[in-house]
Amino acid sequence: MTDNCPNCLERDVEPVLSRRRGRTVRDGYQCPRCYQQWITERIDTAYPHDEAA
Repeated sequence: MTDNCPNCLERDVEPVLSRRRGRTVRDGYQCPRCYQQWITERIDTAYPHDEAA
């Protein structure tokens, strides 16, 4: 899952690191444009799954 940089608004930043604990997924990002780092956390069941992946 991609995200937008909260600092410079660069779009479609790919996660650098992903970790799963139970139903929770944490993704760590670093913007390739301004190097801002951030983490998102989501509940896995809240998002549709791509069966092809």
